[in-house]
Amino acid sequence: MIAVSNLGMQFGKRVLFQDVNLKFTQGNCYGIIGANGAGKSTFLKLIMCEETPNEGDIIVNGTH
Repeated sequence: MIAVSNLGMQFGKRVLFQDVNLKFTQGNCYGIIGANGAGKSTFLKLIMCEETPNEGDIIVNGTH
């Protein structure tokens, strides 16, 4: 399971996303869609702990 709580990310004045809350559960397939520059790759990097969010929490299998 991956849970995202109040996640926010911005670069300078550019806000990619804010107040994101969702849960990915085992056994389901998910897709992330959006325009170029919308933050899709950044969101995945946050989940993989390659980047640090400006705000919020990401929990992967019970670990922050």
